[in-house]
Amino acid sequence: MTHDTLFDPIRKKEVPATPEEHVRQVTVRYLLDVVKVPEHLIAVEFPLSSIDVKTADRVDIMVHNFRAGAPLDKPWLLVECKAPGEYTWPVLQQQLNKYLQILTPNYVMLALGDCVRYFELDSVTHRFKKIECLPVFG
Repeated sequence: MTHDTLFDPIRKKEVPATPEEHVRQVTVRYLLDVVKVPEHLIAVEFPLSSIDVKTADRVDIMVHNFRAGAPLDKPWLLVECKAPGEYTWPVLQQQLNKYLQILTPNYVMLALGDCVRYFELDSVTHRFKKIECLPVFG
């Protein structure tokens, strides 16, 4: 028996079980179980129009940084997820760069299927540097 939907614990609803959604849900579980991000700080399919009304883009996953007193456009983490075989790293980076014109996250996570890359914003150079993994939230 195949399932046409997956339950998203953040959006609290069944969503179509697309290959990209599988990557998104594995990432959500990782954030909750390993990185220990509180569920209420995670936004899935976050509309960037909440920050910039001129865009209709949506970020796959965003972890808010409200605990640190940061505004909406300065999240703790920005995640872009893509199904394996559908995109390349340069295309994923190009999409991310569009979001970085609006958002300034502390960390970035790119998930291309089961291949993942992590980056941290360097406070001195204001550039992202590659890191091995995300720190535990808090």
